[in-house]
Amino acid sequence: MTPTDIVMETGALSLSNAVDHTRWAIREQVPTAWQVTSHRGMLVLSKREQADLRAFLTKMLERRLAILTSLEGPL
Repeated sequence: MTPTDIVMETGALSLSNAVDHTRWAIREQVPTAWQVTSHRGMLVLSKREQADLRAFLTKMLERRLAILTSLEGPL
């Protein structure tokens, strides 16, 4: 997956917008994740499953962020 793929698939307005939203999700949304919502309704998770979900989301979004920021180069 490329940064362009991520921007297009997530509906971000730009690369920097995708980076900002991903960082915000890691910081603000992941720590409070406790359920999964689908087209068929809500799946409420146990405390252990919630922790697993948060760990998975953190890893997934950090991988996305690494891809998005790979074009930025060294600071």
